[in-house]
Amino acid sequence: MKNRTAALFLAILLAVPAIARADDDDAVRQQFRDAMTSARAGQTPAQPDSAALRDYVLYPYLEATRIQSLISRGIDGSADAAAARWLNAHPDLPVSRELRRQWLRDIAARGDWPLFTAQDDGSDSDPTLVCYRWQARIASDGDPAATGQALLAFWVDAPQMPAVCNPPFDWLQAQNLIGDAAVEQRARKALSAGNSYLAGVLIQRLPPERAAPLRQWQRLLDDPQQALSAIVGDPRQRFEWTAFDAGFQKLARRDPPTAQTLLKQFDRSRIDDAQYGELCRAVALGLAWDRDPGAIAAFQAVPEDAVDDTVREWRVRAALWNGDWQLAANWLQTLPASAADDPRWAYWRARSAEQLGQNDQARALYSSLAQSNGYYGVLSAWRLGARYQPQTRDLDADHAAQKRLLKRNDALLRARELYFVDEVPWADSEWRTATATMTDADRLQAALLASHWGWHWQAVLMLTRLDDSDALDLMYPKKAYADEIRNAAKQSDLPPAWIYGVMRQESLFLRQAVSSSDALGLLQLKLATARDAARRAGLPRPDRDDLFDARTNIALGSAYLRQMTDRYGGQFVLTVASYNAGPNAVARWLPDTPLDADIWIENVPYNETRKYVERIAWHIAVHDWQTSGKIRDFDDLLQPVHRVTP
Repeated sequence: MKNRTAALFLAILLAVPAIARADDDDAVRQQFRDAMTSARAGQTPAQPDSAALRDYVLYPYLEATRIQSLISRGIDGSADAAAARWLNAHPDLPVSRELRRQWLRDIAARGDWPLFTAQDDGSDSDPTLVCYRWQARIASDGDPAATGQALLAFWVDAPQMPAVCNPPFDWLQAQNLIGDAAVEQRARKALSAGNSYLAGVLIQRLPPERAAPLRQWQRLLDDPQQALSAIVGDPRQRFEWTAFDAGFQKLARRDPPTAQTLLKQFDRSRIDDAQYGELCRAVALGLAWDRDPGAIAAFQAVPEDAVDDTVREWRVRAALWNGDWQLAANWLQTLPASAADDPRWAYWRARSAEQLGQNDQARALYSSLAQSNGYYGVLSAWRLGARYQPQTRDLDADHAAQKRLLKRNDALLRARELYFVDEVPWADSEWRTATATMTDADRLQAALLASHWGWHWQAVLMLTRLDDSDALDLMYPKKAYADEIRNAAKQSDLPPAWIYGVMRQESLFLRQAVSSSDALGLLQLKLATARDAARRAGLPRPDRDDLFDARTNIALGSAYLRQMTDRYGGQFVLTVASYNAGPNAVARWLPDTPLDADIWIENVPYNETRKYVERIAWHIAVHDWQTSGKIRDFDDLLQPVHRVTP
C-alpha cells in the first residue's frame, strides 16, 4: 500500500511540469489573441508586452499586424521604417506578403515612386500593384517609347482592371499609341472571356465597319435567342463562327428545346460538318442536363466525330433516366478504357446487367465493388442484400519523429500555434510551407499530429494525398463535436449521422471555415440562411461571429436541414442536394414520376452536387459503422425520389 501511495505521489509530481507548461501555453495564447484584437482595432498598447508574449513563436505576426494598423491610420510615412525593418527580418512568413502589399499600396497612393520601386520585387500579381508599377515606370522611366510599347502590349491583353490603372491607360491614350487594331484585339479578348460590359465600352471606340461583327458577338452573348433567330432567319446575314458558337452554347444550356428548334431551321451549308457536330453536341447535352426525354434521340443524332467523353457519359445518364437499360448497357460499352476501373461505371454496368436479367454478371460486378470503400461499395452491398464491411487500417504514430519535426521545423510549430489561436488562413499557409519538403513518412507523422491537435482539415487532406484514406478512424474522427451533434439531433429530430455527414463534407470539422461565397463555420451557413433558419426554429438571431461557435452553428445548420427534410417529405437525397445547390435548383430536377434514387443522383447536372450527395451517403455509412458496428439499411437513405405536394 505504501509503495502504491509513493508511486502515485511521484506520478503527480512528474505531471506537474507538464500541466504547468500547458497552462503557460494557454496563457500566452490568450495574451496573443487579446493583443491581436487590440492591434486590429487600431489601439496602441497601454503597457509593454510581457516577456512571454515577446518570446512567443507568433510574436512576429503581432508585430506585423500592428504595423498594418499603423499604415491603415493614414499618417503618411509613419510606418515606413518599421515596415522595412520587419520585412527584412521576416521575408518568408505568410503575413509578409499581406504587409508588403498594404505598404506598397500606401506608398503608391502617396506617389513616392522611388520608394515604391525600391521595395517592390515585382512578384505580387495583385492587379492594383500591377497598375501602380506602370505608374511608377511612367514617372521614372527615361525611355517613354519603350514604356509605351510595353504598356500597349499589356493593355491589349489585360482583363478589366481596377481604377488605379486609369492613369497609365490615360497616358497611353495621350501618346496616341492605342489604335483601332489594338482596341479590336482587346474587345475580342473580352468577348471570348464573356465580358460583354468591357467589350461594349471598347466597341464604342471603333469605327462602324470594325464594330459591326463585334456588336453582333455582344448581342449573341447578351440575348442569344434573339440574335441567333436573326441569323438563322436571314441566310444573307454574315457571322463569325466563334461568336455564333458562343451564343448557341449559351442558349443550349439555358433553353435547349429552343436551341434544338433553331438548329433544325438552320441552313447547314453555312457551316462545316465539324461545326454542325459541335452544335448537335450542345443540344444533346443541354437536353440531358434538363432531363428531357428528347435527349436520347439528340444523342443518337450527334455525329461520331463530335462524340467525346462528356457525351459518352451523359448519354448513359440519359438512358438511365428514361429507363432504357439496353441502350444504357450499349452506351456503357463505348466509355473509354480509363473508365473501366471507375467504380461509378462498374456499378452501372452491374445495374444494367441486373435489369436485363444477366444476374450472374451483375452479382460478380456487385461482389467485386462491395469489397471497396466508397459510395458505390455500399450501394453494391445493398443491391446484393449483403452486410457491408468497410476496409480500414490503423496508422502508427512515431512520437520520436513527431518530436523531431516540431523541434526542427519552425513552420510546423507556427502552423500549430496559429491553428490554436484561430488564425486559420495563416496556419494553412505555414502548414503548406512546413510539409512542402518533407518525406512522405514525415508527412504522415505531421498528419497524425494535426489529427491529435483537432486540425482534422489538414489531417484528412494529407492522408488523402498520401493515399492513406482507408485510415478511417483518422479520416472520420467519431468524437468530433459529438456532444453538439447529439444535442442538435435531438432538437431537430434528425439522425446524428446526417448532421455528421454534412459537417464532414462541408467543413472537414473546421470550426473557423469560411468559403469563397462567405459560408461560415462547421455547417457552412450563410448569415441570411442562418438567420432565416433561426427565425423558423425559434432560435436566437445570430450575428456573423456567432456562426464560428460550434454549438450555435450546428444547431442552426441542423435546423435548416430539418426544414429541407420537411420540405421534401423526409427524402434524404433531396435534403442534402438542396443543402448544397439550393431548393430552387432541386425543384427543377424533380422527376414527373417516382425514380430510383441512384438514378436521380447520377443525373444531377451539377458535378459538385452529384459528388456531394454521394460522399455524404458514404460519410454517413462510415459514421454508422464506427458508432454501432454496422451500416444502416440504405433503404432509409435512398428512397425513390418523388415530388412532394406542399
